[in-house]
Amino acid sequence: MAKDVSKRGDLSPKVHTGQLTRMTSRTVVNNLVPIDDEVDRVFGEPVVLKPMKTVSGGYRDPVSDPGRNELITRGVFDQSRGAVEETGGGSIHRQSTVDTTLSIREEPVKQIGLRKGDRVYFPERDELHEVTFIDAEPGGRPEVHLVRVLE
Repeated sequence: MAKDVSKRGDLSPKVHTGQLTRMTSRTVVNNLVPIDDEVDRVFGEPVVLKPMKTVSGGYRDPVSDPGRNELITRGVFDQSRGAVEETGGGSIHRQSTVDTTLSIREEPVKQIGLRKGDRVYFPERDELHEVTFIDAEPGGRPEVHLVRVLE
């Protein structure tokens, strides 16, 4: 029998049928626990979102933005191999790209106004990355695209 969950918290009026139910801002599982909590608990790791800004119009390394605070949260690091490209000449070389993303809840992204040029630090990996762009996702977990910063 379907259970009406329209009177429970901030959930939009939907009928819960025991299967995954897509909500406008959150997805819930059978026991009405937001799936984001489970994703972050199982696959996530701590991340530090570091707002940055550039100073003077020149090409310089960015500095911390004092107008926006750093934020510690959890997110899912994903590094997958991209397309392989063969280049010619005297010999054939193969080159592949690596696509690095951070799947994170929408709330922290909005809270600090995360944008291109900001930094993301992964303390468990001791790696620093820079945000190149952010893909908004309808499920409320934007994909933050990153490049590694070598210092």
